[in-house]
Amino acid sequence: MKFRLPLEFDVKRLLNDLGKVRQDEWIPHYNPNDHQGNWSLAALLAPAGDPTNIYSCALPDICRPTPLLERCDYFHQVLDQLPIKKSSVRLMKLDAGAVIREHCDSLNDDEIRLHIPITTNPQVEFYLADERIEMPAGSCWYLDFRHPHHVKNCGSSSRTHIVIDAYRNDWFGQLNATN
Repeated sequence: MKFRLPLEFDVKRLLNDLGKVRQDEWIPHYNPNDHQGNWSLAALLAPAGDPTNIYSCALPDICRPTPLLERCDYFHQVLDQLPIKKSSVRLMKLDAGAVIREHCDSLNDDEIRLHIPITTNPQVEFYLADERIEMPAGSCWYLDFRHPHHVKNCGSSSRTHIVIDAYRNDWFGQLNATN
């Protein structure tokens, strides 16, 4: 249901690229029923490279880098280290005091979702199927979001992750088999 991938990314370089995101590029999450407080997204890979399209896309062949991703060299390098077909890549930021209510994501058996934390704090309470998962900055995680999950940011700083929607392949199957 979850495992940490054997990848580590340079937190300083992740933060440097995160600093290139303009305030106007953050878009409020599209489902206000799923959260309380500020939960926002910025598209890195989206259909036709449209920076306003923050939705997960089922058609990876039409996804292109957004202008934001084009400005972020290290984010490009991070994504290149993941040899999977990506259907969307977004930054997701949960501000201090915000809550993502319990829900399940609609992913089919071929789809996976990876998280790479950039900013976090010890007071982020992330639960998947009632198990608390602590994800340090720079790590990479697979979590099966078809199971109930919720997040509460009780800290005083935002939590920001790169969230990658992709399709299972042999590389991912080998990682999964060893975990």
